[in-house]
Amino acid sequence: MQISCQTFWLPKHGSSSAEYEDAFYPQDVTNLEKRIFRCAVADGATETSFSNIWAQLLSKAYVDNDIDLDILAGKWKQQTARTDQPWYVEEKLASGAFAALVGLTIRASKDRRESSGTWVSTAVGDSCLFHVRKKELILSYPLDRWQQFNSSPSLLSSNMQNNSEELMAKLSETFEEEWRSGDIFYLMSDAIACWFLRRQDEMEDAVEQVSKLKSIEAVTELVDTERRHKDEEDRVWMRNDDVTLMRIQVTA
Repeated sequence: MQISCQTFWLPKHGSSSAEYEDAFYPQDVTNLEKRIFRCAVADGATETSFSNIWAQLLSKAYVDNDIDLDILAGKWKQQTARTDQPWYVEEKLASGAFAALVGLTIRASKDRRESSGTWVSTAVGDSCLFHVRKKELILSYPLDRWQQFNSSPSLLSSNMQNNSEELMAKLSETFEEEWRSGDIFYLMSDAIACWFLRRQDEMEDAVEQVSKLKSIEAVTELVDTERRHKDEEDRVWMRNDDVTLMRIQVTA
């Protein structure tokens, strides 16, 4: 199968690129032929320390098919350990970093003559996967309504004491479906994912809007517009948060 994968990202309005706290993997534009392809987006929680490092570790571990939270937590501690930290930073570090994760694995059919295959997704939190076929949204995972987004999603923590058994179990849960040649998948962090579902629900054109995004300039223009656009209740259509949009197209 042929895979095309490209990712666009933006920090919060008023923040620098260095303050971007999402992460994604693979990080390069990808056009290749593979029997199995894995990718992921992780969204580090802004209110925790070094959440960008935790998000990077999670997204790469998913792609490497090697998510062991104990090992990843140890790596996070090593990468954040410093002797000159203020006391309040040390306190936040002790609490751990938090991040949402959505990963996608696409597999070719065992019969090379088939123009389809299967895909599997694992998701914890409110970063989402959207499956589009022939310009129609056919599936949204793990959330399928914009009203489900809130300020306290379930997140994976670098402090293992914060990870409940229920949360850990979600890493073992998988959602499996079939892909067909020409299908497109989008992985999105929460702010743009919520916007996407709301726009599709109320205006039925989110798939069309996103399909037009071929450059970072186009993504920036859309995000800037929707961060300013308000509804009748004076709520912005897109919350001011880091934005990550990964687009994957699979062709047999």
